[in-house]
Amino acid sequence: MMKILGENFKRIRKSKGFTQADLAHGICTQATVSLVERRNQVPSTKILMQLCQRLEVLVDKIIVQEEDQLHVLMRKLQDLANDDEFEQAHHIIQQIHSNELAEPEDFKRYYYYQGQISLLLQDSPDHALFFFHRAYEQYVTSRTDTYGVLCIIGMSLANVKKGQLDRAQKQVDKAIRIMDSEPGLMMIDFPNHLRIYGTIAEIFCALGAYPTARRYVKEAIQDALDKHSLYLLDYLYFVLGQIEVQRENDQKALQHFHVAQTLAQIRKHPLILTQANAQIQKLA
Repeated sequence: MMKILGENFKRIRKSKGFTQADLAHGICTQATVSLVERRNQVPSTKILMQLCQRLEVLVDKIIVQEEDQLHVLMRKLQDLANDDEFEQAHHIIQQIHSNELAEPEDFKRYYYYQGQISLLLQDSPDHALFFFHRAYEQYVTSRTDTYGVLCIIGMSLANVKKGQLDRAQKQVDKAIRIMDSEPGLMMIDFPNHLRIYGTIAEIFCALGAYPTARRYVKEAIQDALDKHSLYLLDYLYFVLGQIEVQRENDQKALQHFHVAQTLAQIRKHPLILTQANAQIQKLA
């Protein structure tokens, strides 16, 4: 469950020099801003995103997750998936039974991670597509839903693995259109923001669009560096190295793989470490 930290929101608003009326202008009523600050409530996620965008602050600075056991498992699932620990993720998801799920948010995440496990652990793109479509078609109800973009990106990557490159292209283009039309979307969940950009880069690399792939992964790297975060940086540098290999720029690729190797050691990320070591030996 998400709880808004109204006092944090109020403090940030004042530090930025906004009155309630100034902040609300063109987005909502002043009463809505007061509702956020006094009662920790907001009528819609979209309004909250727009207010945070005007304040130039990430949404996670003014919300906190109140988690029961199910949501603790879901958060663990996300962390394991983002670290490519899909064996452990599979173990976790087997502890979650569908009859425990009640909210669309829970079903959506459950089926999305089933898709990720099917695709990246079990190498079954057809099963992955089934789960991604189920999550997207049945439980994603808003364009401002990060998991909607994740599902579309998952479908695109599954179609890359199936060799259905035209479908993959259409799906990644659709995801980008959604992101471009909702500029505050990536402010909601920074780890998933990095994963989305890295996966988009992987897809464009597979499609042979190397400059576009390079642009997305470098933007993700810069975002992580700007926030002084090591999260997924090893993965992102590894993707950048793969792109340079395809561009036949082995020297740059080797540099990026060395960075990925070092970061993977720091982050204790065995998959990227193994992959980076293999690429370094191949190019040395």
